[in-house]
Amino acid sequence: MTCFGLAYALLRLLFGHVPDRVGGYRIAILSLAVESVGLALLWLAPNEATALAGAFVAGLGCSLLFPALAVEILKLIPAQRRGTALGGFVAFQDVSYGVTGPITGLLAESFGYASVFLLGAIAPALGIVVVLLEQKRAAVACDSQSCEHRFRNRSA
Repeated sequence: MTCFGLAYALLRLLFGHVPDRVGGYRIAILSLAVESVGLALLWLAPNEATALAGAFVAGLGCSLLFPALAVEILKLIPAQRRGTALGGFVAFQDVSYGVTGPITGLLAESFGYASVFLLGAIAPALGIVVVLLEQKRAAVACDSQSCEHRFRNRSA
């Protein structure tokens, strides 16, 4: 956890502004790919050093995912509803953390600890597909005009 936490905090402190500048979708895809590699390293780790490196890489990947996705979500929401939207986003993340623990505990008990990291490596890889689909959907929805303009002209 120390390697994961160190990487997570360091990257967030040094590069937390990047999703705003580069774009949330781009950073989310990169973050998910890096997280998947880190978790795959943990899954395949033949020794402690590889496991620690995998935890560090997973922490790097996980660090900017939340801000990257939040940037894109908030672009689609009218200004007066952004607080509620962000609250829902955070609540969903909290629920997923609460559900993941018992599920991975059962998985580890049934198939061993390595299976948890294998599933952990597969999940962000699937997340890349979800982000790419959402990126395409958002581009189509906002193609003819900015999302802000579209929502300002809509009756509430």
